[in-house]
Amino acid sequence: ASTARRTRPAVIPGAISIPYNEAADRLGELGCEVDFEGYECLPENVPVIAMFCNGPWCGQSPTAIRRIIKAGYPAEKILYYRQGMQGWRMLGLTVSGE
Repeated sequence: ASTARRTRPAVIPGAISIPYNEAADRLGELGCEVDFEGYECLPENVPVIAMFCNGPWCGQSPTAIRRIIKAGYPAEKILYYRQGMQGWRMLGLTVSGE
């Protein structure tokens, strides 16, 4: 979860980048239905998502997680990879886009 202005040369394979400051406004892309007060995100209709940032020091994903939960996304459907891209790379795991 980064901002749209920041570009990342490499990402975790299969990841979909949604800027942290847009996540709560783009829940429709994750299976939520628009309703009069924002979104209705039924647990049976939305996927489990994994949120990650640039590294363990980055606060953007936690901010996005709080916002999407407040907007209606079920907390039990959210995973958080605290180490982010920095940890992913340090472990030598696969990245795409390089």
